[in-house]
Amino acid sequence: MHDVNNTNIIKSMRKWPRRYRIVLQLIITLIIAALSNVLISIWFDTPKMTKIRHDNKRIMAEYAILQEKIASSELTLADIKHRDQYVYRPLLGIDTLDIPQVYSEYNDSKYADFIGDEYGDIITVGWKNLDRLTRHVYYASLSLDDTQDMAENREEFSTVIPAIWPIDRTKLKYVSSLYGMRKHPKYGYWRMHEGVDLSAPKGTPVYATGNAVVTKSGWMPGYGQLIELNHGFGYKTRYGHLSKRHVNVGDSVTRGQVIGDVGSTGVSSGSHLHYEVRFRDKTINPIHYFNKDISPESYLELMRQLEESTKTD
Repeated sequence: MHDVNNTNIIKSMRKWPRRYRIVLQLIITLIIAALSNVLISIWFDTPKMTKIRHDNKRIMAEYAILQEKIASSELTLADIKHRDQYVYRPLLGIDTLDIPQVYSEYNDSKYADFIGDEYGDIITVGWKNLDRLTRHVYYASLSLDDTQDMAENREEFSTVIPAIWPIDRTKLKYVSSLYGMRKHPKYGYWRMHEGVDLSAPKGTPVYATGNAVVTKSGWMPGYGQLIELNHGFGYKTRYGHLSKRHVNVGDSVTRGQVIGDVGSTGVSSGSHLHYEVRFRDKTINPIHYFNKDISPESYLELMRQLEESTKTD
């Protein structure tokens, strides 16, 4: 029966115009070629696919090498940072450069384009590592430039660094408050104390602790009568609660010059000098700078006072 039907189909096809038969044969040939191509691609790689796979392997190998280079560069930068912080800067007597943004990771939205990609996770990790390396290189560059500037201007730096006591130590009664968290003597709550309070009789001369230019001279809330000096190289000092000021904004002063008198103006519970050292607009412990002009015994006594004040508070 089927043979009869097939025969009839073939006979009917022979009656079609020749161009129809050619088109039909072409369609059948294309279908067969397409099916053959699909079957071959399932079991065998085409030359194009072989090249693509080879290129992918090469790219992954190069990517692994890049990751190793990034890791190696991170180690090199860590060594540079260590020497900068613990060798060069201590030798020059300068503080560590502080750039908190260097250690902040970028928002994940920066890498959103890689989500869903076959190699998205690997690419994201690589970009994050590269971005972190870039930030660390930026920090190292600024820090080393800073250190080089200090080294080249060492003689000038030695005259401006806050390196002496701001009052005559023979006039010092005691250190009433040291740098750090403390319970406010007047308000009773805990807050950061950004300097040291040196108790001394009213009228005791106050000295500039390094060569500088006066940037503030007047009343400031909390500080009372205040003088602020800009020493350059990122350093500033503040002298608060003064009874008198002997310099004006814009004046140049030298280390040891009398700039004011101890008092009790502003928020104060007694006659004393509030003294601050600032580096790049952040307060640092002035005691470490007293150490440049203080005996080991006096330094240890200040540390003992700090411990005692912590215990009593």
